[in-house]
Amino acid sequence: MKGLIRNNFYAMEGNLMISFIMAAALVFTPLFVKNATIYPMIIAVQVFLFVVNTGTALHADEVAKWNKFELTLPIKRCTIIGAKYITFGILILFGVIMGICTTVCIYISRKALDFSSILWGYEYGLALSTISIALMYPIILKMGTEKNELVLIFSVFAAVGIMCLIALALSSVTGGMNLHHPIVGHVCIAVSIVLFAFSFMTSLNVHRNKEF
Repeated sequence: MKGLIRNNFYAMEGNLMISFIMAAALVFTPLFVKNATIYPMIIAVQVFLFVVNTGTALHADEVAKWNKFELTLPIKRCTIIGAKYITFGILILFGVIMGICTTVCIYISRKALDFSSILWGYEYGLALSTISIALMYPIILKMGTEKNELVLIFSVFAAVGIMCLIALALSSVTGGMNLHHPIVGHVCIAVSIVLFAFSFMTSLNVHRNKEF
């Protein structure tokens, strides 16, 4: 399992470094931007930044024929897919850590720190990242990586659509369609976790029936 996860990160090493640099640059944004309403969006972007490397790693595996080689290893397919999803989780965790650094920077710069709005930034970023991956990976696994950028864009728009539908469904409780409402954020996180688990089972089934 550790070797599979390590290989996933080797495959996206270059792009991952770019994501770290971009996320690190955003950490210091509060020192120059006075508009506090932008801070939650910065955190959401930081959480999501690392997810875009997923397609790169999958394409690198396919080009290197690693996806065929790993089938010859004495490991179960469940382990192979599990390593992918653990990698996805670590990528999201990287984004959360960078978001925490931004929150600390906001506090140090003595800017207005609205806990509820900062929490929304994390929730929005986590839900967007998790739902996007949950939709994207089974599709790429089924169709191949030739159009991984297109699939990523589709998955992101679909994730935003799902979050908007959740906000619409809860509009009677939240006093109108409001993506910023805490209840919407909590439900989006819960839905993203369910979709992530369902995505794992779907990907495992696709992998078992796919001819490499």
